[in-house]
Amino acid sequence: MLYRVLLMLALLALGGKGMAQSSARSVNVPFDQAHVADEAQLKAALAAIRKGDELASKGGIDHTAAIAAYQQAMDINPNNAELNCKVGVCLLNGPMPASALPLLQRAAVLDPALPRVHYLLGYALQLNARWAEAIAAYQRHAEIIRRTPDPDRTYNMVEKRVLECRSGLELMNAPAKAMVSNIGGPVNSPAAEYGALLDGKGNLYFTSRRPQTTGGKLNKVNNSWFEDVFHSSWGAQGWSTPQPLAGLVNGPRNDATVSLSPDGRRMVVYRDERNGGDLFTTDMEGSAWSQPVPMPLVVNSPAQESSAWRSADGNWLYFVSSREGGFGGSDIYRCPWDWKLASWGAAENLGPDVNTMYDEEGVYAPGDGSTIYFASQGHNSMGGYDLFKASFVDGQWSRPENLGWPINSPGDDQFLVLMPDGKSGYFSSVRPGGMGEDDIYRVDLTPVGNVEATALLATMGAGVPMAGDEEERLRLIGFIKGLRMMEPVEAVITLMSLDEPEINTRMITDPSTGHYAVEVPPGKEYAVHVTAKGYLPHSERLEGKSGDLRMDMALTKIAPGNAEVLRNIFYKPQRFELDSSSTKELSALCDFLKTHPDLRLQIGGHADSDVGPISNKELSESRAREVVNWLVKHGIAADRLEAKGFGDSKPIAPNDSDSNKALNRRTEIMVL
Repeated sequence: MLYRVLLMLALLALGGKGMAQSSARSVNVPFDQAHVADEAQLKAALAAIRKGDELASKGGIDHTAAIAAYQQAMDINPNNAELNCKVGVCLLNGPMPASALPLLQRAAVLDPALPRVHYLLGYALQLNARWAEAIAAYQRHAEIIRRTPDPDRTYNMVEKRVLECRSGLELMNAPAKAMVSNIGGPVNSPAAEYGALLDGKGNLYFTSRRPQTTGGKLNKVNNSWFEDVFHSSWGAQGWSTPQPLAGLVNGPRNDATVSLSPDGRRMVVYRDERNGGDLFTTDMEGSAWSQPVPMPLVVNSPAQESSAWRSADGNWLYFVSSREGGFGGSDIYRCPWDWKLASWGAAENLGPDVNTMYDEEGVYAPGDGSTIYFASQGHNSMGGYDLFKASFVDGQWSRPENLGWPINSPGDDQFLVLMPDGKSGYFSSVRPGGMGEDDIYRVDLTPVGNVEATALLATMGAGVPMAGDEEERLRLIGFIKGLRMMEPVEAVITLMSLDEPEINTRMITDPSTGHYAVEVPPGKEYAVHVTAKGYLPHSERLEGKSGDLRMDMALTKIAPGNAEVLRNIFYKPQRFELDSSSTKELSALCDFLKTHPDLRLQIGGHADSDVGPISNKELSESRAREVVNWLVKHGIAADRLEAKGFGDSKPIAPNDSDSNKALNRRTEIMVL
């Protein structure tokens, strides 16, 4: 079963029809001899496009190879609207669909008359939460299909897409008081991960389509790896490397996590052995899981059953089925447990208050089952699946409540499960900044003590501890902003333990807010590095005590005279030799310089007012020169660097305490 619902978009045939020149500056350039004079290049480009079309038609894991083939043609002619659109479609159907936006924007500028381009552009804008622009693109597509109808149902869903964008705009303007963080590697990977189940004892079970699937074969239906169930456990170093679930659950086809009993010893799993997919139960026997047994026929039917959860009191089983007689593709049903007969009673559809003409999925029923959480493509979704909450009151289901931004996003958000205290939970999402395809995220549903009551979103993060271990974690939260304009910046944040190199995590700030959040093991010293396009690298040093720590950071734009302090450069006491713990910071600076080959920097050394065996001026200059020598040794041209010692002439704090003196002892970079 493919949990993530992809927008399957047909590739446009290369031909040149409908290609128009939009302006003198943005001209669509066909692939023909009149526009590509070099015959060999034209032949190579057309061959690359044919190869790309063939690979793209397969979908799944071949999307990357298709994009690479198209890129060969784009290197020859980057100004072909249809080619830009083809690459955009591949990205929309790939692991990071929001990244398609620049290609589709380019295609729409090059040829506004290109079929379907405005719908595709609207979808890419929607995935990036650019609601107003998306609505405008969808409405332009609607004008076109009124004149020239499109036979494909997908491209006639403009009204629904516009409603989704309006929902997104409304929900984003009144965000939920929640913090969302990607649990990061090694659980999440470039492949899809979803269906997180936690037993409260440090064990995490989840579904993944990574290449290590049992049997190592591809699903011919979607050209992706089959699903398998994996296990990871939380320890001092975060999540352990996931391993396939021990026992007999994983087979040669799709096997996926569905639900877990309160004691963590019985699991419901999905398998597609028959009837389009059914639900099975498996029990932990020792340290392994037993052969899955199909659930009774009142649950499994000739249609597909994909999700189920038994209420904690045992009285109800909620499940998702695509059987006939429902309100949409997949609906939510429930069965009562007959304690005398020890069997499930007849299944009942939850009705039109919960189920829609679209798909519902991933039902979760904590407590006595009177309140359920589920994913739906209907109601007031802001795009794809959104997470909703509904309660059974006085014999009727309440109107489902959208859990709001930032829990929900324009992509698919599914499979929410809460921890016993109800204050945090885990779900899967496809959103910008993730590691690829579906990732598992943690959500905290109550405001953090030292954070303003605003919604926070972190798109990447390290491991996240289990509920009950709150005192054994360090949570770093904050906001990255540009120093001059105070604008949010999409930045990459790296946390590295100074003592244990294996503890190394990377995250990306939410591009719409600049916020970030990450949790790491406490009791360690961390180097914090922040990089963003157009800005100097920023660094901090973090004492890793447990609890919540707010750290807002301002970035400095790359411009002559602008400077940044390197806070993780350390020297031997009263000497100029670099300490080995400086390597991480120096390596990051070296990488920055290699990506900015035309940039020249001054390395400035600064000292406090204390006088040692070497004069402050001489000590600071020797330290600056030591950094320059390290960079030159690691591949940076010497003429790009200048060492200068300032001694104690430029303090940034009064030299009246040890902490202030430590601030004045610093190494700075300045743009020349």
